Amino acid sequence: MSRVIAEYYTDRHPPMLRFYVFHAPHRRMHVETIRRYRNDLRMACMRANIAFPIDHPIDLEVTFINPTSPDNGNIYLALEQAMDGKTLSGPGIVTDDALISKSTIRKMFIGQRKHPIQPVNLPRFVDLPTDIMEAAMT
Repeated sequence: MSRVIAEYYTDRHPPMLRFYVFHAPHRRMHVETIRRYRNDLRMACMRANIAFPIDHPIDLEVTFINPTSPDNGNIYLALEQAMDGKTLSGPGIVTDDALISKSTIRKMFIGQRKHPIQPVNLPRFVDLPTDIMEAAMT
């Protein structure tokens, strides 16, 4: 289950819908997972008093926090499937995902690193014999 925070800014043209999605699913998950994701998005919109389905062009900003996949395409496509009123059953967040004019995607992985990044030991350079070095310089 995803936790979603929604914000809607009408002082811009087109208006901007912003989501912060914790543990977003990716598109290859079961259809029921995408349905629950849609429900989570709808509940977030209701909490933020955002009237949906939106039937006009919007810009979309989404920040995925600890998503289930590092691949932007898979997690964004799952979001589009969950938002689109023409996909799955029941009303979506937008009547058609073609109404999304511009998308901005960010990912954040918080507190998931178990081991600190270790420096990589690179091979040492071997000095070439001086006669080869002199030949290369001429």
